[in-house]
Order: sequence, then C-alpha cells, then structure tokens
Amino acid sequence: MTQTQLTQLENRLQKQLIKLFHDSSLPNHFNHYGNKEFTNYQRISLIVLFRKSKKSIRDFLEELAETKWPSWLDLKNIPGRSTFHDWLMFFGTALIRKLINLITDTSDLKIAAIDGTGIQSNFRSPYYEKRRKDFKLKTNRPYSKLDIIVDTFGKKQILDYSFLLKNRHDSFVAKKLLKKIKFRRCKILADKGYPSYDFIDLSKTKQNNFISPPKNYCGKCRHDNIKRRRKEANYNSNKHIYNRRPIVESIISSIKRVQDPKLRSQLPYMKKREMAWHVLLYNIRMNVKFETNNLESTQTQICYFFVLVVVFVIPDRAMKPENL
Repeated sequence: MTQTQLTQLENRLQKQLIKLFHDSSLPNHFNHYGNKEFTNYQRISLIVLFRKSKKSIRDFLEELAETKWPSWLDLKNIPGRSTFHDWLMFFGTALIRKLINLITDTSDLKIAAIDGTGIQSNFRSPYYEKRRKDFKLKTNRPYSKLDIIVDTFGKKQILDYSFLLKNRHDSFVAKKLLKKIKFRRCKILADKGYPSYDFIDLSKTKQNNFISPPKNYCGKCRHDNIKRRRKEANYNSNKHIYNRRPIVESIISSIKRVQDPKLRSQLPYMKKREMAWHVLLYNIRMNVKFETNNLESTQTQICYFFVLVVVFVIPDRAMKPENL
C-alpha cells in the first residue's frame, strides 16, 4: 500500500469518527468549569486509535507524535499516560453501546447470524499455567465469552453483542439477545449449539425467523416430536440460505486476527468497556472498507470503444495485358 493510499484510508477513518461524534450529540466538554484542553471528540478518536494499535498506552502515546493524527485531530498537546488511562474509565458501557448503535446500519438487513467465542486475557502466563498442570494443580484461567449477531449481507457489521466474564451456554445468551434486538422481518441463522425449540416462537414475536438445524441425538431424542418436526421443516425450507451462516465465524476470525482483543484490563467493568471498544472499532472498520470498495468500483469502470474500420478497394488496371 502506497503512502497516498494509506493517507486516504486514514482520512476515511477520520470522516467516520467525525460523523460518529456529530450523530452522538455529545457536548465538547462535560464540565462547565475546569480544564478544557481536550474535547470529547478527541478523547473518543484517540481511544479508538489506541484499540486499533494493539499496543500499550506508553508505546501508543510515544508513537502518536510521529503520525499525522495530532494535526488531523487538532491536538495542542499529547496527553499523558495517566490522563489517557482516566479517559478509558471516563466512558461507560452504556455510552459505548450508544455509539455502536449509531455506527451500525440496519436499513437493508435481510439475513443475520449468531455465534459465540471465547476471549483470552493478555495478563495470564502460559508458562506458569503449564507448570501448574505438571504438578496436577488447578489453574485459575480467566475466561470471557463473546456472543454476537452479525449482518451477513451488506457491510457485515455486528448488530448486537453480549459479553460475559464466565462461560455460559449459547442458549442462555441467545435468549437474552433475541429479546433485545430491534430489527424485524429478518432471518437469523444459528448452528446446532442452539437446540432450544422456543427460539422460533421468541423470534416470531418480532416478525423474525430463527433457523437452526436439529440436533442429532442418534435416535435417543426425548423431546416433543411435534416441535422437532416443526424445527426440521423450518430448516429444510430455508436450507438454500443456510450457507450464509459461516460468515459470522469469519467475522470472529477477523476480530481476533486484525484487532487481537486479548483483554489487558483486570477489573470486571473495565473488561466490558474494553470489549465494547473493540466492537465499535470493528463496525468503523467495516464502514471504511465499504466506502473504499465503493470508491474503487466507481474509479475502475471500463469503457469500451468500438472502432469501425472501412476498407475501400480501388481497382487498378495498370498490370493488365491490354494496357501493355
């Protein structure tokens, strides 16, 4: 990627941040008196860039002065490490969720998918965990679970999410997510890890259709056969669109590969805020990518020119014998 393309990409990211702040209707400063050196737009933008950098606070602030972002954000000074850490504690999870809803586009939503994954913690030591296993001791391994509902068409954004600090079954989380969603007339795809038959009725309350293949019990199923046949019929009639479900796994893979969301925080409420910033960053990334693809498609239009060549044959009798 050339320097010009990189500058255009960062400018598109800046436009997304400006649009997000204007849509949020947040004031420039929450305080009427006191220090007003940094605005809320600058705070939100720097936190998003910090999550994108995958670095520590100290390294991020040291390398920030070498980029063009201080001039783009109109920063008079680079914030200190303690000041930036206070910003991370300044914005709550409810406000970050509001920003996620503003950046998410649900206008052309047709098919969604749901799935869950585990999130690692960056502060745990794999070496001491291995040593404890050698001595057959229990390891206090922190485990966090992220469940998301994504759009499989369009921008492929995260529509809603649930982040828990302990492992819970997929059905437990899906019941809460299906009650919270606001979109209607959409098909929600899921794998066999969501065996509850009540999800179909729960989704129909908001005019949605929950599609999940029936679980294979090897002929030892003790569930109600009527509900099972109903679920099989619903899956068989929508089997042609079920191949869109692996997109949610691709989105989870993209978050883990590109953003590396290993939790650095140790406090429970800070872990939830950290994961919320990662979800916001992913949706911003998808908006930037969508605009970039649209711009490239308009610039690479091929025009075909058809040239008509007409050949006129002029007879010449100079080589005939009668003219000799």
